[in-house]
Amino acid sequence: MKLSRRSLGKRCMAMLAVSAVPLDIWDALEMTAFSAAPQQQNSSGPPKFVVEDFSKVFDPAYLGNGLIGIRPGPNPLARAQTCVSGFVFAHIPFRVESLSPAPYPFETDIRVNEISLLKHPDLLKTRRQTLDMKCGELLTELVFAPGTGVRLAIEVLQYACRSVPSLLCQEIRLTPSADTEIEFVVRIDNSGVPASTYLTQAPERTEIDLVSGFESEGHLSKLGVALSILTPGESVRRQEAFVTEAGSTRTYRVRAQSGQPVRFQTIAALISELYHPEPPLEAIRLANWGRQLGFETLRSESRAAWADLWKSRVKVIGDSDAQRVLDAAFFYIQSSVHASTRTGMPPFGLSQFSYYYGHSFWDTETWSLLPVILTAPEAARSLLEYRVRALDYAKRQAALYGYRGAQFPWEAAPIGGFETTPTFAGTGWGEQHVTADVALGFWEYQLATNDLGFLPEGTWPVLKAVAEWIESRGVYSERGFEIRHVMGPDEDVPNISNVSYMNLVCKMVLTASIRCAQMVGAHAPTSWSTVRDALVLPIDDSKKIVQPYDNPPPPSSKSYSTGQMDFLTVHDIPIDIELLRRTHAFEETIRREREASSLGAEIPIGFAEAAISATAAFLGEKRRALELFHQSWRNVWLEPFGMIREGPSQDYGCFLTNYGSLLQTVMLGFTGLRISEGDWRKYPASLPASWSRIEIDRIFVRGEAKRLIATDGAPAMLLGS
Repeated sequence: MKLSRRSLGKRCMAMLAVSAVPLDIWDALEMTAFSAAPQQQNSSGPPKFVVEDFSKVFDPAYLGNGLIGIRPGPNPLARAQTCVSGFVFAHIPFRVESLSPAPYPFETDIRVNEISLLKHPDLLKTRRQTLDMKCGELLTELVFAPGTGVRLAIEVLQYACRSVPSLLCQEIRLTPSADTEIEFVVRIDNSGVPASTYLTQAPERTEIDLVSGFESEGHLSKLGVALSILTPGESVRRQEAFVTEAGSTRTYRVRAQSGQPVRFQTIAALISELYHPEPPLEAIRLANWGRQLGFETLRSESRAAWADLWKSRVKVIGDSDAQRVLDAAFFYIQSSVHASTRTGMPPFGLSQFSYYYGHSFWDTETWSLLPVILTAPEAARSLLEYRVRALDYAKRQAALYGYRGAQFPWEAAPIGGFETTPTFAGTGWGEQHVTADVALGFWEYQLATNDLGFLPEGTWPVLKAVAEWIESRGVYSERGFEIRHVMGPDEDVPNISNVSYMNLVCKMVLTASIRCAQMVGAHAPTSWSTVRDALVLPIDDSKKIVQPYDNPPPPSSKSYSTGQMDFLTVHDIPIDIELLRRTHAFEETIRREREASSLGAEIPIGFAEAAISATAAFLGEKRRALELFHQSWRNVWLEPFGMIREGPSQDYGCFLTNYGSLLQTVMLGFTGLRISEGDWRKYPASLPASWSRIEIDRIFVRGEAKRLIATDGAPAMLLGS
């Protein structure tokens, strides 16, 4: 598996930067790897990542809840990258619907005797930054010395609220060394946002501290931002809001006493037009709702939501490094999805807007959905509802290509779910395996949850449409039923036929469609089973292995694709185990030879290596499983906050696809569980070397909470909670 389509992002980001966004924000957001190891505390529970060395630039923390994502830097009061679900623009220069930069709602200046914290970074020192994954909170400790005989000890607490996911919350706790007057200057800054501002004043008789409305480049969507400021126990003088071309500002003056802490709280509502036709007005309502509940209530409810999610923590006994990466994977996946999500889950979530533009790929259903299904099924359903809303478009796309049924897009637009691959990329018309991938995700959700309400309104319509597409997509020949002229997961090899991965997924989807028809009392055409049984699987008869596609190059060529069977291991690949074993052994020989040659410089993508690790464990190669599992993340790990990159040459993290692959490899691949109508404990658990046990205190099995315990060589136990 090689980087092909996936290597285009950096060039595209640069084009956007020079076209639409002032260079200063890109300079501020430029990220490089941070080499020092983080201080990970509380090893018995979800971790804290603590940073005390700020001498190097690093990938900033990510706080998100599935509707909003922010990336506060070492100074969390300075402008930072922000994304809001449903706020999209016409990408410059590609003109496709893309996730848009949004204003950072926590930008706050602190002034003492007219000395500005934001304008004098040399007077500010960040002492410590702590990301507490247990509760999704970021705490930053700073010291501001404005040179006027006073020093300010500052703590900034931030979180993305999970109980009210349209809200972000921040508290500045400031303690002066001497009596002084302090100015807090809050702003909604439109710099770096490719949008026009159409509203800056609240309607008559409305109480709100700041509000702004934005319409994005290309007029694709609107965004509302509203700020409610709370100053518990303080007498504050509030000035009138001040509006300029750069945005809206309001100043608050507080007389602070030496050694006495001052608290300054911001409750920010960010709402896109996807959720409400008048987003600024709805943002005012939500900000005031947050004010009514209060900062501490919101914090308590958000913490409770995280505590509930962490009941599904994946625990590994015998490998502390694996535990660390799995905790990070769980945290960042859950930070990027919510039952209220309506825009799918892009490969980087809402952690950034530049790479893959907020589009949804096969990454969701093939690599990230299963861990969400097992731990947060309502959130998983929201990801599938996004596809259901786009089903009519998928049917129209199939018609345009001359097929029946529904053809899902390779890159699905955040709002409409339609095809939005940049037109320079051949994946947009070639990588059609995504259609079957989406359908398989629906079936696995159905089997895992037994969601009878979703069966007739979601699962069956999608499976029926995709089965019709598969039947019309292929042709019969003397070999059987062939699917020609496609691009498989290896994007370096276009226009090939009978991709083994794709044909096997289609086989699985047809089997699922036939069974789903029975479940809803519908008639499945006999042609579906005929096509399923006739689907061509390219076999090398001399080696008795599955080939990646028809007529592949010699295995010595770097263009020979490997790993396609491994992508389906956790999904219970429908081939004979001995055929899988021989194919795996053959491809392992190729991988070893490449590692020993110059071709080894091409490091596979992490999600692929984790999948190969699942196959190795399944086949009893426990040391190799351990090696591959750790290889899948070590080369792409980013300190100091446990981010994972897509590839080792990149300097940006939070690639959810790798996180999802790691989680499903452990939760299903190593435990021997396979989601089905019958007993999920299909195979004995096969753990990597040195692992003694896998435990999950709560996974959801057909709507019931179960406790999972897996030890090597025995069927996993699913116990009543």
